[in-house]
Amino acid sequence: MPRTPNIFSLRFTHEILVFVVSGLFFGLPCFAPFSVAQNVATIGGRVFDAETRLPLQGVHVYLLEDDGHSPVGDVTDLNGEYVFSTVGLGNRTLLARYVGYNTHRQSLRLRANSINSVDIAMTPTRVQLGSVVVSATRERQDRNRVAASIGVIDEQIIADIVPVHPSKVMNRIPGVWVNMTTGEGHLTSIRQPLTLAPVYLYLENGIPTRSTGFFNHNALYEINIPHAGAIEVIKGPGTALYGSDAIGGVINVETRAPRHESGGKISVDGGSFGTFRFLGSGGGPVGKSEFGLDLNISRSDGWRNDTPYERQSGSLKFHSIWGSNYRLKTLASFSLVDMKPAGSSGISGVDFETDPSQNYAAISYRNVKALRVSAAFQRFSDASLLSITPYFRFNSMNLLPNWSLTFDPSIWEVENYSLGVQIRERIDLEKYSTRIVAGMDLERSPGQRFEQRIEPEREGTVFTSFEPAEPVYDYNVMFQQASPYLHAELSPVEAMRLSGGLRLDLLRYDYENKLSVVQEGRWRRPADTSTAFSHLSPKLGITYQFNRGVNGFASYRHAFRVPSESQLFRQGAATSTIDLKPVKADQFEIGFRSSLPSIASLEISVYTMQKRDDIIAFIQEDGARTTINSGRTSHRGIEVGFSVMAIPQFTLEGNATWARHRYEEWQSLTMEDFSGNEMEVAPRFISNLTATYTVRALHGASLSLEWARIGEYWMDAANSEKYSGHDLIHLRADAPLGDRATVSLRIHNLTDKVYAERATYHPFRKDEFAPGLPRSFTARLSYRFGK
Repeated sequence: MPRTPNIFSLRFTHEILVFVVSGLFFGLPCFAPFSVAQNVATIGGRVFDAETRLPLQGVHVYLLEDDGHSPVGDVTDLNGEYVFSTVGLGNRTLLARYVGYNTHRQSLRLRANSINSVDIAMTPTRVQLGSVVVSATRERQDRNRVAASIGVIDEQIIADIVPVHPSKVMNRIPGVWVNMTTGEGHLTSIRQPLTLAPVYLYLENGIPTRSTGFFNHNALYEINIPHAGAIEVIKGPGTALYGSDAIGGVINVETRAPRHESGGKISVDGGSFGTFRFLGSGGGPVGKSEFGLDLNISRSDGWRNDTPYERQSGSLKFHSIWGSNYRLKTLASFSLVDMKPAGSSGISGVDFETDPSQNYAAISYRNVKALRVSAAFQRFSDASLLSITPYFRFNSMNLLPNWSLTFDPSIWEVENYSLGVQIRERIDLEKYSTRIVAGMDLERSPGQRFEQRIEPEREGTVFTSFEPAEPVYDYNVMFQQASPYLHAELSPVEAMRLSGGLRLDLLRYDYENKLSVVQEGRWRRPADTSTAFSHLSPKLGITYQFNRGVNGFASYRHAFRVPSESQLFRQGAATSTIDLKPVKADQFEIGFRSSLPSIASLEISVYTMQKRDDIIAFIQEDGARTTINSGRTSHRGIEVGFSVMAIPQFTLEGNATWARHRYEEWQSLTMEDFSGNEMEVAPRFISNLTATYTVRALHGASLSLEWARIGEYWMDAANSEKYSGHDLIHLRADAPLGDRATVSLRIHNLTDKVYAERATYHPFRKDEFAPGLPRSFTARLSYRFGK
């Protein structure tokens, strides 16, 4: 059981002793009628959650005078403790504020030479769809004051689902479609078609998981999602705090905070197709600090031929506080991933219907190593916050791509290191409740790419072996970034919040070719060179609180992405790729949020986005690849999310999205004009609906049924072939075994539907379907230990 508040905490007791010993040191005069000690008082205590009784760290506590002025303030430490020493006498108001909780006010009368112990029980606000976000400004913030559509998957949902794949939680967010490739690999669609392109910025605790120049569309398998504390998705271009790649969305995974008390949890999964997973987490306090350790070991034989998957991930967290104003959060995390094939392995329409377990790319593989270390130092005061976060990052990826086996077979070896720092300061001003956030992101990322052509052998349609051939690319590249930004918010009237931001990105690549220069053919190689980019990104927004439960917002946000290292220096058959321009995007959005506490919630967002100078790799019939900036596309949609609790035991949550993604100005290298056509792999309609019933008589056992719909979409840019879409049903059941153990059952694709995770059509490869997982079962036993 959580421990109850201790009104005489060590910290408060220390202050009491200082007060008493000081009086004794100065002798009897401290008891004289006119002594200074008689004109002051001491007050302190502990702040905790009124429901869980757990201490709350980072709560701002103020002692207000009669005129509302606050001469003193404090921030609670890891144990939720605050203290004010030698404060004035008379009537005072104790005020405590914390995002996600109702403001606490309490009248006090402080008498001379008194020691006052006042504990504060904070009541959580009852706002659905995630009331608190951190991604907009890298700090806890009321979501209703953010002029953007932000989807939130909170810690409780992640702990309930314990996802075996990121799609199991991500697809609960309106407008988000994450598909399944191999293992935990994925492609993502957020206000864009399902794509491999670097139009999403993936973060862990606000830090990009990869350098801008070394994008990986499978980024979520490099993060330990089952142990996450929250997942937030800023849909569309990000705020001023985010730069290149934040076009379709910003996906930020917050690690779970260390435990306040010693304990942890372990679980073991087993299921279809040789699935096995061990999850372990634990931690607790060490003095006035806290640590946490998470471990994820997963494997699967795969349901298709030659598709094994293995993954080991872990993280070590250490949080500490010095005094009431300084905090340090340290995180070290790693992931090792081995999978076959490297991505979505498509098969013909005939094989898709008759034997979807086939895998043509039996020789394809992907091996990933990722390591990230960061230390977030924070200095608090009652009206400001300074944050300095240095970080180190290493990424390595060796793969034999399955998607290019038929036209450009090769082995890739790519790696890079990063050293960076995020510097951010927030200042609050009383007038108009103004908040100013200024910062700078600095990074230096040296990397290298080696690419070797291979000669594959086939038996029928299946690639069975290969022989190495000559290297086609071997180069070093240095990516550097310096990006200052400014974000400001103010409220000219209480119900209205205006926001604006500006970010300047200064980016540079230095390229060193380790092979000869080639100026013709399919594998051209540029000479040593450097290229630089500078870009200014403005953001504007407004929110309005119509009443306590109804909020609206509107925004304009501009975003861009620079070409990645492979687009710039892996030249292919193009005349030149060094002069590629950044992709630009402009989005206008309006939204509406409403909630009835503990009963229902509704969110609606309407957006329109224009994207210019997209970077496209055209594959010619002979396999030659040409990369160019091409045309303009439009993206429009309506996203709806809702939740209903009709009765305490039954909840209904869902989302639906209608979108249209279209080529506005678009011509291929062969002068085919696709202008006016819809973009491929871009369904107009997607939806997700989950119904959960909790049986209180069985100690909270629950049963959930999920329906997921992917609508029809075009399979090619010419709009000549169409995939009909699909509907899937999933089931989840959890039953407690006493106070500490839980047994769970998951059934994916309950009706055993044959469907495609991705369907495409190529003029020379014809139709290709990446088959989806058939009906599969996973059972889990979990056990909680400690407090």
